[in-house]
Amino acid sequence: MAETKSRSTLDTIANVAIILVCIIASVVLVNNFLKSREQQQAAGPRPPEVEKGEQLAALKNVVPAGTDRALVVALQPGCGFCNESMPFYKRLIDERNKKGSNVKVIAAVGREEAKAEEQQKMAEAGVQPDSLIALDFQEIKVPGTPTVLLVDNQGKVLEKWVGKIPEDDEDDVIEAL
Repeated sequence: MAETKSRSTLDTIANVAIILVCIIASVVLVNNFLKSREQQQAAGPRPPEVEKGEQLAALKNVVPAGTDRALVVALQPGCGFCNESMPFYKRLIDERNKKGSNVKVIAAVGREEAKAEEQQKMAEAGVQPDSLIALDFQEIKVPGTPTVLLVDNQGKVLEKWVGKIPEDDEDDVIEAL
């Protein structure tokens, strides 16, 4: 009987301990959720994303003279998806050259000081864009990198692809050439 009583007491203590651990874990999870939500609200609303058909002054001078369209590829150092996309960008340029298309491929970074690092990564991957420029990604409403924009010489966005382009969609970009 004494053994049953002590076993019952141990079971009760174990159950209470489990309940306390669950309560503490719930409080920690709710607290973390609320902190995350506050941080998102403090950061403000997401900046607007460029839309197809939108005309942006910052893109007007991106298309080189003598051509009417360009693919602007927004990249940044440290972007894993940008690095993973380098073989596609090489293929894109190779396909453009095979077609004899006059659409220029412009690599763009968000800061002037990032150009050298991105130039080196592209060279290592065999990617040779027509030029590498620095653009304010906020001005052209790029939500993240990589982003590919097909633009005309008036700064109008004819097409956009945000993020790493899935293999199934790569031909869509190539067809835009």
